[in-house]
Amino acid sequence: MNTKSYLALIAIDLKLAMRRPAVIFFNYLFPLMFFFIFGIFFSASNVPNKIVQVLSMSIALGVLGNGLFGAGLRAIQERELNILRRYKVTPITPIPLLLGSMVTGWVIFFPYIVVIFALSHLIYHMPWPSNMVSILAFISIGQLAFRALGLVIASVANSMQEGTVLVQLCYFPLMFLSGATFPAQMFPGWLKVVSKFIPATYLVNGVHELMVENHSLMQEWAAIAALLTTIVAGTIVGMKLFRWEKDEKIRTSAKLWILAVLLPFLILGIREAYK
Repeated sequence: MNTKSYLALIAIDLKLAMRRPAVIFFNYLFPLMFFFIFGIFFSASNVPNKIVQVLSMSIALGVLGNGLFGAGLRAIQERELNILRRYKVTPITPIPLLLGSMVTGWVIFFPYIVVIFALSHLIYHMPWPSNMVSILAFISIGQLAFRALGLVIASVANSMQEGTVLVQLCYFPLMFLSGATFPAQMFPGWLKVVSKFIPATYLVNGVHELMVENHSLMQEWAAIAALLTTIVAGTIVGMKLFRWEKDEKIRTSAKLWILAVLLPFLILGIREAYK
């Protein structure tokens, strides 16, 4: 597949994505709503550390929505509506579609990041970070990792109903146990240990440390390694289990691939828990 065809595929994917209300809601409206709620709740005005906490939490919510709902449920819907079936008759493999979805998700999500940083600066007077390139690179890696996880969920779900259940089973623990809705400092001791096994925890903490402690990407190497492994593993699993038509079903045991993709965070959680 040449570059021109690949760019055309991404352009089509973007047009289809922007026609879906759920894409706008989970990528922009939902996390922005929580951004302002968190800002009021934590009295973040003129307190740099508090607005960074709010920013980290809001970014994590946006990443989760973009990955699990934006990639996962949308891919299932396209299979259910026989949109993928139309691609099957063309000389195309699953890889361009999976990579196209990853690129589309990033393009859709990036304006939200720009807006939320601008709001943090203009409304809450947060100084612009000196290591902005590193922060944006880290967020991009995290976004692609959760996008890959969403595509794995789409690959193992046999129907929209089943996919919705799987997305919610992943989304709510990631949202509530990672510090994305309640600061991890408020967790009891046992829950702090549990949070170390939650992938989104490393996204929240990574953004916070890059901004507050001015960390470099190298200092976040463990989290970045886990996120990059998830991107690679998720893409491979998504390709292996890809189905063009809704009548194609896979075994229930195939859902264990979700756990396999999350294995890097199990290893990272054990490492952090026994430091």
